[in-house]
Formats: sequence, C-alpha cells, structure tokens
Amino acid sequence: MMQLTNLLFAFLVAAFYTGCAMLMVKLLPKAVEKPLWVKVTCWGAYAALTVLLPTLFRDDIVTMTTLTAVYLLFGWYAYHRSRIGLVYQLAYMALMYVSELIAIFLAVNLAAVLEAGNIIFVYMVCVLKLFFMFTVLLLIKRILRNRSVTDGTGLKLGGMAVVPLFSMAVLFLYVIGGEVFFARYGYGWIILYCVLILVINLYCLYFWYDVASSQELKHKLELTQQQNELTHQYYADMEDSYNKSRKIIHDIRNHISALEQAAKLGRAEVYAGDVHEMLNSLGLKFYCENRMLNIVMNDKLKNLSPGQFECHMSGVCLNFLSDMDVTTIFANLLDNALEAGEGEEGFWLKIRGEQIQDFTAVRIWNRCREGYVPGCSNKKGHEGLGLENAGQAVRKYHGEIKIECKDSVFAVTVVFPGRTDNA
Repeated sequence: MMQLTNLLFAFLVAAFYTGCAMLMVKLLPKAVEKPLWVKVTCWGAYAALTVLLPTLFRDDIVTMTTLTAVYLLFGWYAYHRSRIGLVYQLAYMALMYVSELIAIFLAVNLAAVLEAGNIIFVYMVCVLKLFFMFTVLLLIKRILRNRSVTDGTGLKLGGMAVVPLFSMAVLFLYVIGGEVFFARYGYGWIILYCVLILVINLYCLYFWYDVASSQELKHKLELTQQQNELTHQYYADMEDSYNKSRKIIHDIRNHISALEQAAKLGRAEVYAGDVHEMLNSLGLKFYCENRMLNIVMNDKLKNLSPGQFECHMSGVCLNFLSDMDVTTIFANLLDNALEAGEGEEGFWLKIRGEQIQDFTAVRIWNRCREGYVPGCSNKKGHEGLGLENAGQAVRKYHGEIKIECKDSVFAVTVVFPGRTDNA
C-alpha cells in the first residue's frame, strides 16, 4: 500500500510538473503548428525525464541543466520560434527551481516542528511543490496576459536572460556550498533568500514590458520623424520646381498674348489655344487656398482622371497648420485612399472641406476593396504608421480624426476646433 501511495505521488508530481511547463509554453504567442502526436511525444519524454534524471544521476546540476535545455528545445520546436519566448521559458524554469527549494526547506522546518517522519516529510514536500509551482504559474500568466513582450520591440535579449541564468547559478552554488550556513543558521534564511530571488525574477518579467514599450515607442518616433522630414523635403523641392515653372509659364503667356494681338491669321488662335492648354497641364491646379495642401493635392491627384475624383475645398482656411503638419496629415490620408483603389475598376475619391461655425472639417472618402482593421495595414512590408502619424499631427491642434469603413467605402474626417495655434 505504501509503495502504491509513493508511486501515486511520484506520478502526480511528474504530471503536474509537465502540465505546468506545457501551460507556460501555451501562454506564449504561437507560431508553429505541429501534429498532436509530436506534442504528445515531446511532453511524454519531458515527463519521463523529470522522473528518470533524479533517479539515475542524483545530481541537481545535471537534472536542472538537462531539463532546462530539453524544455527550451521543445518550446522552440513545437510552439513559438521566438527568442523572447525562450527567455520567458528560461525565467519560468528559474522560478520553478526557486519554488521547489522553498517547498523543500519549508517542509524541513515544518517536519521539525511537527516531529513528522520521513514518509510525511516526503508527502509534505510533494504537496508544497505543487502549491508553489501552481502559484508561480498563475503569477506568470497574469503578467504575460497584461504585459507580454514581443520579438519586434528591439529589447536586448542578453540582458533579459541574465537574471534567470544568474538566479539558477547562485541557487546551485548556494545549495552545494551551504551546509555550514544551514548548520549554523538553519533553513529559515534560505527560505527568505529564495523568496527574494522569486520576487526579483517576477519583477523583472513585469519590468521588461516597460523597457520594451519604451524601445518600441522610441523606434516609432524615429520612424515618424524620418518619414515627416523626408516627405516635407520632397514637397519643399516640388514647390521650388513649380515656382520656377510658373515663372517660365508666365513669360511664355505674355509672348503668346502678344502673338495673338499681332497675328490675325487663320489658325493662329487655334494654335495659341493648344499652347495655353499644354502650359496649363504643366502648372499647378487650384484646389484650395492653402499653399502646401495645394501642392500635396496636385502631386497625389495627378494620375486620376477628372471623373474619378471630386474636390470642394473653397472657403476652407487651414493656414493655422504648419507646412510639416499639412504634409503629414493629408499626404498620408491621400496615400491610403489611392492605395486602396490601386488597380481597381470603378475607383473614386472625394474630398470636401467645410467651415461649420468655429470648426474646420475636411472629409476624404473613397471606394475600397478591403475592410479596415484598426491598428493594421494591408500593405506588405508597411509599418502601418500613416494613419497614426496623421492622427498625432491632428491632435497637436486639439483636433480629432474619425475613421469609418462601411459598404466598401472608406472615410476619414478631420475636425479642427476653430482657429487654433499649436502651443
């Protein structure tokens, strides 16, 4: 009966240990889909190792090192393929070892107080191990649910892996060389020591999210700044080119006018009209009163036929916007609209601006072939920053940007409250 009970407890510990490890891997973002038999084989081998390694070698260093390496390999092969996922697994193993030591040393103290025998001591160790492992898993689950870090954050993984690796190394050294300390001070201090390591590792899991968020925000700000500077420089160069062209066009118009007055011959007027039309095609079309927005719209709408777009911006004043912000807002919004209709038959684009009491509103809507998902981009290799950058520029002037997608029509409405200076 006693042997059966011991086997039952050993099986329970192995199953629970394997189950916690498996649940931990499932908390990580999944990127690999392996057949069920592969996963069952992996976890069966892992469960067998949790029983065989301590029995065959009776060496904690061999057991912990082998189990950790196998666990990392299984997670990478059958689940996530993520470097940060490996760090999370490593942190989990460090926390498991710490929780096991807490359970063992706490059981030693309790057995001494209760004067329990060896059998009761073994059962106490098993129960406490299961309790602490499950508690740690719940804490990690809570942290990962709210503050998980992904590979794309630019976080230095070496720094993340140092804490769990250092924790395991110190535990090995302390357990191996701690007999004198235990004999002199008892096991109470080692419990406190393990609890501190447990808290430090959990705090690091919690803290890594803040560091990763800062890195990601810094990366986005750098991309935004680079994009805005390049776009603004592009339109500044284009404005210079247009201004030079208009000077030339103005002089040529004068010559043509003189030619019309001087030459009263048959086809001179027809010829002059053709030349005027050609010159108009080279110059700026007038869409609105804002100089920079006029340049942006001339550039973006130049490939659309007159029947594909409508623009009504007369009487709308946007001069309170800086040239940089005009470029950021409307170049991104028009780019999104035009890319939605690229290669599509029946594409149309409409732009309307209105002055409603103290508010200035501009609406851009177009036919689209795909539904809009907030925070996502349908463009391959695209960061999805266009709408985000436009929204940031609008909010600088205490404005709002509203996005709608319904019945294959994508609409963006930008509203500015009155005459606002950017402060």
